[in-house]
Amino acid sequence: MIREEFNDDCDWEGGNVISWRSTQCKQYGEEQTLPDPVDIMDLKCPEIKSLNKENLSEFEALMLGEISNDGSSEDELDIDTTTCSSEDDGFFPFMDLPLEIRQQIYHWIHLMNPVRLTQFAPWYPIPVNRGYFVQAITAPPSNADTTKTPEEDPGPVATGTAPLLSPWRPYSCMPSSMLRVSKQIYYESRELPFRNNEFVFVNWFASGLWAARSFVKGLQSWQMQTMHYARLELLSRDLAGRHVDEWKELCGAWSKGLRGLRLKILSSGGGGVAGGGVSWVVAGSPQRGAPTAGVRDEEGKIEEWVENGLKQLKKLRCLEVELSAADWDENIKLEWCRSLEEALNESKTETEQYVRVCSVERARDL
Repeated sequence: MIREEFNDDCDWEGGNVISWRSTQCKQYGEEQTLPDPVDIMDLKCPEIKSLNKENLSEFEALMLGEISNDGSSEDELDIDTTTCSSEDDGFFPFMDLPLEIRQQIYHWIHLMNPVRLTQFAPWYPIPVNRGYFVQAITAPPSNADTTKTPEEDPGPVATGTAPLLSPWRPYSCMPSSMLRVSKQIYYESRELPFRNNEFVFVNWFASGLWAARSFVKGLQSWQMQTMHYARLELLSRDLAGRHVDEWKELCGAWSKGLRGLRLKILSSGGGGVAGGGVSWVVAGSPQRGAPTAGVRDEEGKIEEWVENGLKQLKKLRCLEVELSAADWDENIKLEWCRSLEEALNESKTETEQYVRVCSVERARDL
């Protein structure tokens, strides 16, 4: 539009109103071609208002965003906008935290991601993951001690006076999305599940020994060396004959990392051999007269499964043994565990860690 189109009642004072890009307009019903706006506009004319900051009124500066309602300048607005933008981005300097705090965060992330077992087929049953609670077996006082006074008798002898291994250990994993964030986070958190979890291998169609060996074969060396706790069920025949080599192989994989082992030895089960050499386990109560693993042979020599198996576990601190034998009472089980503890520690030096062996049984009230 051009200035002549305004009448005297439009209250326009100063400045020019020119058309911007459009070169044609209709005036009085006739089409008129206008010259280029640049040609008709004299930028040096005093009647043309400049958009310089010095010439702007307060209202114009407010409309153009040069100042805010509270009187802030454009530079101040830019600073405030930048600050708000950085806060809205939500960037947190996680790697600036101390390593101990980062490890605690990794720990909670680990607990929040439990492992979910996958069912291979609708008809294929899977074992239920739940806490396995045991209690220590204590030796009753002998008849010879009944004449002693309470001051002379310190109380019943117990192999489980020290705290037992925790049945509440997690069964969780680290999310792969977190492990892929950076190399540093990967190396700081990758060992957490192996150190804190309890790895459980039970008799389920096959012996727990076979399940444990199959699992460790798929691990890297650093993963096997950082496994600290395990619960293992096996048959007494797994510790004798041709199966001893498999037991020694498993102990060798755990030799540099395992600290706590909950071991259940069953003297029954195993009706036949399936294809591929896998022994199938038949669930049932312990049978009388069934062979049970021994600690020493008739000549007093330590059995191979102890000498070349358990003794490989250099980091082992606590061994809980649950003996499932129908012919054995509590005294026999206690004596068996005492004999195993002596065999494991008889050749240790003063600098080596002493292994504590506890005789346990399934908690009756659970």
